[in-house]
Amino acid sequence: MMSLHLSDVLTRFLPDYQQHYAMNWQQQAACKHILQCRTLALGQQLWQCDNCQQQQVVYCSCRDRHCPRCQGQRTRDWIEAQAANLLQVKYFHLVFTLPHELNVISQYAPEKLYKSLFSAVWQTLSKFALQHRKSTGELGMTAVLHTWGQTLTQHIHLHCLIPGGMLSKAERWQVIDKGYLFPVKALSTVFRAKMLQQLRDEKLSIPDKDALLTTPWTVFSKACLCKPQTVLRYLGRYTRKGVLHESRLQRISAEGVSFSYRDYRDDNKRKAMTLSGPEFIRRYLSHVLPKGFMRIRHYGLLANRCRKRKLTIIRQQEAQRKPKDEATATERETPCWRCSHCQVGSLHLASVIAHRPEGNPDG
Repeated sequence: MMSLHLSDVLTRFLPDYQQHYAMNWQQQAACKHILQCRTLALGQQLWQCDNCQQQQVVYCSCRDRHCPRCQGQRTRDWIEAQAANLLQVKYFHLVFTLPHELNVISQYAPEKLYKSLFSAVWQTLSKFALQHRKSTGELGMTAVLHTWGQTLTQHIHLHCLIPGGMLSKAERWQVIDKGYLFPVKALSTVFRAKMLQQLRDEKLSIPDKDALLTTPWTVFSKACLCKPQTVLRYLGRYTRKGVLHESRLQRISAEGVSFSYRDYRDDNKRKAMTLSGPEFIRRYLSHVLPKGFMRIRHYGLLANRCRKRKLTIIRQQEAQRKPKDEATATERETPCWRCSHCQVGSLHLASVIAHRPEGNPDG
């Protein structure tokens, strides 16, 4: 069975979608990149086997963060870079979810809404860290914004990975031994207050304010991660995960687009859903982020400005040495793959061929 791609959906249904919906320039750019990805429009690379000398042509990718075909290598590269920042402690995984009443703000002020979410979550965790009964100090946090649910609807939430320890003002590392970071019900109450205050500071209109003040907000604590390899897998899964993995696409027909999803309310069962082509595209494009918006952010002792120094202090106190491959930076090798022709040699990049539009002379 031929694999399906998001570009197939756009090729078939985007003209119809454009007749019914307006697109901002970020959405237009994302569609253009996805349609051009791994086609002649972006040029091609020539790879050659070092054994049989067989040559293969590979089309270049668009590298757009909204393109599902461009996340694999970027995920591996990012995980490799993050390995140097891991601490030999357990990690807490918390998920802060916005009530769906606030989804409407993402339609006219997405950057302010998402920025407020990051700030409110970090302020909430910092408040608890400074008021901890046994020890106080600074936490570290890697936060990742997701705006989608399994059926591509708006489900705005923040995944937070937090090392199990605090760095005191005297820069003494204090490990958190208990099985949870902070009580989630208490976190939920403070998170609600911080988020609503952030929205007021941004001068955003808050819909259904009375309901938001009386309804419990969701803060979910997942199981602790105890091994560095597990933490890396989680980082890859949650940081570079796109809106829709193309393996979930099942069928594209006149009726629309069929795709699989997991129903978390029904014992995590895998089900299928069919949407009209324009509706599928509308849902997908609703998750296109503002240009330049950072959906992965580091806070506290993991913040970019102080991470290297503070991690060094922590590792010294833990009497742990860095692995040899972390001690010095090494130049990345060009990736290579096994030759599909002889199954013995490896493919190596021979040249990059830029695409020249038809009608343009060479030279």
